[in-house]
Amino acid sequence: MRFALIGCTGHWTTYVPALKALPDLTLAAVAPATPEDSPATFERAAGVTGSTRRYRNPEQLLETEKLDFVQVCCRTDQGPVWTAAALKRGLPVVAEKPLAMNLETLAALWKASEQTPLIPMHAQRGSGWLAAAQRAVAAGTIGKPLSSYHQKSYKWGATRPDWYRSRCTFAGLAPYAGIHAFDWVVWVLGSDWSEVSGWESSAARPEFPACAANGGYLLRGKDGQTAHVSVDYLRPAGAPTHGDERLRVAGTEGALEMAPALDVRLLLRGGAEPEILATPEPEDWYVSFVRRLRGEGESVIRRKEAFRATEIALKAQLAADTGRPQSLAESTYI
Repeated sequence: MRFALIGCTGHWTTYVPALKALPDLTLAAVAPATPEDSPATFERAAGVTGSTRRYRNPEQLLETEKLDFVQVCCRTDQGPVWTAAALKRGLPVVAEKPLAMNLETLAALWKASEQTPLIPMHAQRGSGWLAAAQRAVAAGTIGKPLSSYHQKSYKWGATRPDWYRSRCTFAGLAPYAGIHAFDWVVWVLGSDWSEVSGWESSAARPEFPACAANGGYLLRGKDGQTAHVSVDYLRPAGAPTHGDERLRVAGTEGALEMAPALDVRLLLRGGAEPEILATPEPEDWYVSFVRRLRGEGESVIRRKEAFRATEIALKAQLAADTGRPQSLAESTYI
């Protein structure tokens, strides 16, 4: 199978495990997508050989190459553009998150991907601790989930590119950094949410107004369920890991508490001692997508779930921007 890389921003090296797992997978071509992408970056990339063709831009690559799929990883305003261009040519796409900057573009990509596979890089689907939580809830271990807390905390680093400063080029905190948490809300707890509210602050970094330093978003379910999603770029530089993910789900018969950075994976039920949840080794989501293209099973990331998570994240951003709750009750993606 032949694939190409469009852009080298964000999680663009995510394809590497697939190269190792699928010996017949060949990186056939690469192209920078925006001025932020340096062509020299590709020269150090796994899978790039003398046979890998280098192009000046994505359009030239798409017009010339015969491929089985493409990976699109670039600035959040340009990712949907090249994703749509590939889908128009009947090329399946693995796309950097978020899938879209706005609801209209998301709807257009939904229609464009009806016959051609598209998945976003919701890479948390490959986390063993999250798979353990999903399986425990699906098995009814804690009864009916009612209240939950979902955290994504990241280090900011020394600096960030200028495209983080403007909403013309940056999608916002909720759909960019928060999308992983919104995705696992959908994966673990389902898609049936009725409303989302949101609040954000750029007080820690006013020079980056498009990317809030911290945000809180509250989802309400039709039967009284609540889910609080906390997202920030406030993790101290000296912390042992880049990210700090946490998940707590409380139900009618017990609770789950997961904090992988602290090595916490607990199941609490009744008066019993806390149980440590076994962590499975989930199938690599990227590998599962490529195998699906070959007719070998289903993708770990399902299309409806991916679009629903993105819709929720975009509406959470709208809620924070406008100060008004956004309805989640009517959705194409449920």
